[in-house]
Amino acid sequence: MAKLFLIPTTLANPINGHVLTNEQLTLINHLNIFIVETAKIGRQHLKQLNLSNSLQSLTIMELNKHQQELVELINPLLNGNDVGILSDCGLPAVADPGNQIVRLAHENNIEVVPLIGPSSLLLALMSSGVNGQSFAFNGYLPIDKLERKQKLDYLVSQVNKISQSQIIIEAPFRNQQLLEIIVHGLPNNFILSLAINLMNSEQKVISHTIKKWKDLSKLPDINKQEVVFVFGV
Repeated sequence: MAKLFLIPTTLANPINGHVLTNEQLTLINHLNIFIVETAKIGRQHLKQLNLSNSLQSLTIMELNKHQQELVELINPLLNGNDVGILSDCGLPAVADPGNQIVRLAHENNIEVVPLIGPSSLLLALMSSGVNGQSFAFNGYLPIDKLERKQKLDYLVSQVNKISQSQIIIEAPFRNQQLLEIIVHGLPNNFILSLAINLMNSEQKVISHTIKKWKDLSKLPDINKQEVVFVFGV
């Protein structure tokens, strides 16, 4: 029976032993068909895996918001071929369109094999100091100002009502704006943690109460960096 392998990547190169163990690399070494979010980035990731098949011989299919013919992407699986799926960064199917392929695989009785790998979301949560017993990943906040405020107000209410920690991500070029919005939109007693550039040499985690964030002479420059925002009590 064909298998769909969910292959983790990091938020930044390289993919090394901290991401995939030797045992996992052995499991996927034979693959020559991959579903990726972006072909160019997918090839960069695959080049680092040192697979048995040359990079030039691999079949690479894109899955992104413009891709409509999802059934075509699982045809190799339906024909008995093992397939790997990678996100541009992070875990496949988490804040990533790969979940659509996973759903189709289950619907067609194809075995889904998630490989162990670091999750920036959980790394951010565990290093934040906020409640790790109850938490929610919210993806991106709305771009519309009114909708964003309503969403943020709702997340604040969830923290207050059930002590549920909240995890948010943003496009790197909007990080600085979001930081300003959060610092001025949360109660002073809340803790806000920034997990910056996780899993590389520039990794940094900064965690303060909102009051302390407001008292800083200057907020950190996180523009165009990979950041996971976590807040709670």
